[in-house]
Amino acid sequence: MYIVQMADLHIGASDLTIPEEEEFFLKSAELIKNQIPREETILICLCGDIIDSKGMKAGSSNEIEDRYKKAESLITKFKDEIKKEYNVIIKCCPGNHDATHMDDLVGFVLEVDDESPSKEKLEKCYTIEIKGLETKVIFVNSCKGNQHEKGCIDYDTLEQELVDLGQNTKKIIVLHHTVMSMFEEDSSPIRNAAKLTNLIDKYNVIGVLHGHIHGREILSLGKNQCKIIGTGALFSRNNTNVNSQFNIIEFKNNLFLKILNCRYLADGGNEPWDIKDLNNSGISNIFLGSTFSKVYHQLMDTLNVMTPIYNMRLEIKAKYKEFVQDLEEFFYEDLLKIGKNEWSYFELGKLWQADEVPKQLYFNHGSYYKMQEMNGIEYVVNALKIKPTSNRIVLPTYNIESVVESLDDKNYLPSLASIQFGKDREKLIVHMHLRALEAKQFLKINICEIDFLLKKLKDSAITFEDIEVVISAFRVQKIDKFHCFLKAEIDAMNQTDLTTIVNYKNFSELYQLIKEKSDGQETVIKTKGLEQVYCAMMASNAAMLKSGKKEIYSEELIGLLRQVLEAYEELDKIHKNESIQSDRGKSYEQNIDSLLAKILQSIKKLEKVETL
Repeated sequence: MYIVQMADLHIGASDLTIPEEEEFFLKSAELIKNQIPREETILICLCGDIIDSKGMKAGSSNEIEDRYKKAESLITKFKDEIKKEYNVIIKCCPGNHDATHMDDLVGFVLEVDDESPSKEKLEKCYTIEIKGLETKVIFVNSCKGNQHEKGCIDYDTLEQELVDLGQNTKKIIVLHHTVMSMFEEDSSPIRNAAKLTNLIDKYNVIGVLHGHIHGREILSLGKNQCKIIGTGALFSRNNTNVNSQFNIIEFKNNLFLKILNCRYLADGGNEPWDIKDLNNSGISNIFLGSTFSKVYHQLMDTLNVMTPIYNMRLEIKAKYKEFVQDLEEFFYEDLLKIGKNEWSYFELGKLWQADEVPKQLYFNHGSYYKMQEMNGIEYVVNALKIKPTSNRIVLPTYNIESVVESLDDKNYLPSLASIQFGKDREKLIVHMHLRALEAKQFLKINICEIDFLLKKLKDSAITFEDIEVVISAFRVQKIDKFHCFLKAEIDAMNQTDLTTIVNYKNFSELYQLIKEKSDGQETVIKTKGLEQVYCAMMASNAAMLKSGKKEIYSEELIGLLRQVLEAYEELDKIHKNESIQSDRGKSYEQNIDSLLAKILQSIKKLEKVETL
């Protein structure tokens, strides 16, 4: 979605604009078409001061009505021009020039907004929901009591609106007045801005859009670094220091990707537009919160628009009981499903921290820091009791010798480098560091590993009320079908069993084995099972022909198996030369998915024939 942020039109002001108002709107429509891909949804936010009412008495008059009529005409033509190629939504909040003429503003909104709010909501606040957008947008009247002297919000009404939307729902607030002023003599910013900051932090407000400043600015506010995005006057009126301008904001997956301030320079020649991206901070690689569920969703939002992320830091500070409760709620009915198998993430966390490598995994973490009869967690318990502030309470999984030995990919080298523990009074500090991290599935296992270890510490009489958990990774990406190094059953079976399944036409079992293989993308490429199935089918056909009977397995099916084995071989070469999921790698993965789907379809047909 894109947001076009406009403010301070001041229609009816005596000062002229350059270019003239209608011409500027048409030029703005052209610019929008150049910047925004076709068919996108565009939310046009009119952040107040639709008309100029300086020196006008409160209430309606013919002159006020005429000014809103002119604004209606300009905005309608502008909207109609954009609607030819976009899904356009237009919304408005009052500015100080509108506040004393609310009836006329309501009439204007009824004409330009296809689903206009009531006068009562326009005077206080109202929320819009946009199809496909998780974030809710709240338009707020910052001229409480319909006065024009100062920025003032009905905080009780706003907080109730925030409560009704839910504390965890992400929100954007649109209003007229700035939260804080850039100028010493300006007395019009929001009164009691501290209250607004508290609401922003408490109710997950990620952005505030405003006008009124007749300049351009972007700030970050509060512990969650909410973006405060201002735009200057849409029409500059003989002000040599301020150009006519508006913002184009690209908003995707709850992130402000671009904030383009578009200024029209009247003397700019053939290229009059000056476009500057105000979002200089870029996409964050730091994710902070009091719950895993919150920081996980923040990370996934970011990975959905940019992957990989380097030097990622995920930090959770919470009461231990609240940490546990959040995980229980987050993982309720959330299972890793591969073939007919379903895995609880808590169960997987326990397997990855087991002292010996479980039969279900190629390798795990717990086995790397077992020392003779003492396992890793026993060492941590003893160390925390003796010297809880020690810098050596760390569980490493490898050293440089291990790294060198793994370069030919013959030995497993865990992505988990270490887990470190320490205490600060009643707070336990845990830091897990990884070389690389798959975030969509494996991060869930990592946090359940930490949960498992914390419970072990509690069971061993290590006391703590608060926790500070940090997970850092050199590189983070997400893989949609990552199998998390779980062994596919087909690759763990012995040759005799697979040959028996093929020879005795146990198509149902064969289908389930290959289905499990197709359900997970593998970093460690194993094709032993498919190779044995291929050889068994070839041998079965040869035996049938020798005895004068018809072949069971078609040339098409055997050809598909040959192709998928070749594709796996090429993908294995790519994995050995690339650690980041590349377009070439994705292409082979998609080809493998397609081939396995065709193989499964062929086996399904054999199963149907056999049952007739």
